[in-house]
Amino acid sequence: MPRSLRSATVSITLLGAISACSGGIQAENEGVKANEVCGKFAHTTSVASALARLTGTERLSEDGSEPEKALAALRDADGKVEDSEMQGVPKCLLRPPTGGNQLVTIYFREAVVILKANPESEKTNTYYRTGASASASHRWATIYFHCHMTKPAKDVIINASLERESSIKLSGKREAEDQMLVVNAAAQGVARQLGCQGTNLTSGGPQAISGVYASH
Repeated sequence: MPRSLRSATVSITLLGAISACSGGIQAENEGVKANEVCGKFAHTTSVASALARLTGTERLSEDGSEPEKALAALRDADGKVEDSEMQGVPKCLLRPPTGGNQLVTIYFREAVVILKANPESEKTNTYYRTGASASASHRWATIYFHCHMTKPAKDVIINASLERESSIKLSGKREAEDQMLVVNAAAQGVARQLGCQGTNLTSGGPQAISGVYASH
């Protein structure tokens, strides 16, 4: 092979390698780290790791999250919930760093009743010690907690719910525990922002107390 052609081939190969490397670095830097998304509610190592397992990625896009709308809706709580409010507001909506379908979404809304454990629901859900009532099942976790606010002055019941649409496969127990750990941390974050008192939200990982994955 002529020397000039060899040189050109080497140059093209090196350019391709550099481009591939740059693309990899760029991809690694896209999105937001799991411990920094949505107001850094997952700032602890345990919660960030749980969120990364649930989504299958350590970097995420939070486009579509509506934190201010969620907080405003809770401050405006009026003791009744219309059908349009049942879904709640997506305070934290997480997608892959390059965009795409939702992986995990955490909704907040006012509630007027607290759904607690019963013999039938314990067949499919695991209940945890945090807030007024908390449970998790496949692709779902929810917490009800009381919030005594001073600005404005009112007592409300808040529901935080996590929906998981990621295709990442986890064991049932691991999925339930991770979902509860993440939604509990998100609930704590909202409680702090609203100045809630009397939430009974646990400061660490909630303990399973009844249902599918509780110790018997």
